[in-house]
Amino acid sequence: MRKKQITLILPILLLLTACGFTGSEPPQTSVPVDSAVQAPISETLAQPESETELQSAVPATDTQLPDYQKIYAQAVTDNTNENTLFSLIYLDDDNLPELVIYDSYYLTYSVYTLKDNALFCLADSLSTVELTYFERTGILCEFARWNGGGDEGGYGRSYYLAAKDRTLTDSDTPILNYVYNAVYDEKNIYTGEGITEYFHLGEETDEASYERFAEDLGITDNDEKACSAHALSKDEMLAFLSESQDR
Repeated sequence: MRKKQITLILPILLLLTACGFTGSEPPQTSVPVDSAVQAPISETLAQPESETELQSAVPATDTQLPDYQKIYAQAVTDNTNENTLFSLIYLDDDNLPELVIYDSYYLTYSVYTLKDNALFCLADSLSTVELTYFERTGILCEFARWNGGGDEGGYGRSYYLAAKDRTLTDSDTPILNYVYNAVYDEKNIYTGEGITEYFHLGEETDEASYERFAEDLGITDNDEKACSAHALSKDEMLAFLSESQDR
């Protein structure tokens, strides 16, 4: 897009601490997000898309895999927030699925895995309109919008690389991100154009370099998946974990 001016407005996202939760309700001082920017939730909650994959990727005879079902079931049981949904995803390149805990009211996502056969928080309360991931790459993506979003407003994506040696939060610098802002004239009329700026590790870069970085990380539009696309309620997730453990 042609650049006529640079107007960079980055959204300030509310950080809510959830990792290491004790089952308490969300802070009462938090301000609910406008429903107009909430991520869509399917009216009929389906079983996770990965259910078939779970059956084949985690063989019952593999004694080297930790008993993740019991540990995840305990985490789900301990969460008493009625707005919470749960899903299983394959974030990193192993046969152990990660547990996503999604607060559908405050639009925050936490992601858990197992480390030393215990629950470990990969991402703590990422506050975003929608959290997506790229399967088996370790890449998580936050989507944000402001000034109404779309071509006449502003939006952006931030990509993070999850790892078992630390916990991601909204204060971390994304490995890649871009921001788009619509351009308005002196009469505050939308010109039909916008400015997109690209960043690598917090430093501005050009579009071609940005695309090369994205390709190296395995970030492609066709492989992006929503963490909440096949989310389950508390009872549904507990039933699913119980069933998968019995197989």
